[in-house]
Amino acid sequence: MSNYLKGSIEEQEATSLMNQHLQSSWWKRIASSKTLVSIEFTYIPVWSFSYQASSHAVSEGMEGKITIEPVSQMSAILPVECDVHQGEVSQRPVLHDVSMEEAQKVIYWEMFAKEKRREKINVQMLDKQLLYLPYWVGYTKDKSGVFDVVVLDALNGKIDIPMKETVMQYVWKEAHSV
Repeated sequence: MSNYLKGSIEEQEATSLMNQHLQSSWWKRIASSKTLVSIEFTYIPVWSFSYQASSHAVSEGMEGKITIEPVSQMSAILPVECDVHQGEVSQRPVLHDVSMEEAQKVIYWEMFAKEKRREKINVQMLDKQLLYLPYWVGYTKDKSGVFDVVVLDALNGKIDIPMKETVMQYVWKEAHSV
């Protein structure tokens, strides 16, 4: 059983959003250099951490969740009431681990950047779990026959340029393990 978030973007909408992205500027429309060849839905593993934190501004404390993608080290704060599902998803093995200490530092520095009085920041890590996030991966081809990918976050429908490298590493690893 895996922990995962359900995507809210269907294939038809994902295709439309990717095509809009590929044709978004006037130069791209004139040159129309890349076309969407195919699209697939996938889950990418991230580490999810629950924490309690307090600071001078939030002396009563707060609880939160953060995800850290282990390849790029990108982090995102999740809503505490985020609807995590359990079930079978196409699991990709996680490529790297992220320790509780590393996550604690990420949260600390997030709070440090927002806090005016920085001497009272306290972060306590509660738990860690593997969480699978939904993405649409679009495969593109340009006029010279070069293939590339476009990654769309299936939770919010936004093109996720920083996730491209991560997805490419998972696709590469998958292709070479067959």
